[in-house]
Amino acid sequence: MNSASENTRRFTDQVTQAYGITGEGREELTRQGAQNLEMMTQASTMLTRGVQDLSREWFSLTQERLQKNVEDFGVLARCQSLPDFMAAQSTIMRHNLEQTIEGTRRIAEVATRVANEAGLTLKAETKKASRAA
Repeated sequence: MNSASENTRRFTDQVTQAYGITGEGREELTRQGAQNLEMMTQASTMLTRGVQDLSREWFSLTQERLQKNVEDFGVLARCQSLPDFMAAQSTIMRHNLEQTIEGTRRIAEVATRVANEAGLTLKAETKKASRAA
């Protein structure tokens, strides 16, 4: 963050010198640059947290799926007739479809929450920047 802030300050200094901006104009440009950097930092933080949340949910779903597959293999292994096997396979397919739908719902829920939080954060930062201007 300090490095980015320092780079922004140097860039602002170069722009103000190149265009001959001094005094109040220079201060305003510096203030806007700092606000923009803060908003980008907030957005990056939110998105990083969102990716972490999505990754955790994805790994959780994968773990649940693997566990269920092991259990299903056991059910199939215990079948003693073709009708038992077909019934077990049908049940397993239904459970797999249900698990896929539930997993998709959970991932969508996390993604929606992350997008809403990021939107609210950016909206708040934009309002704060507007009031400061």
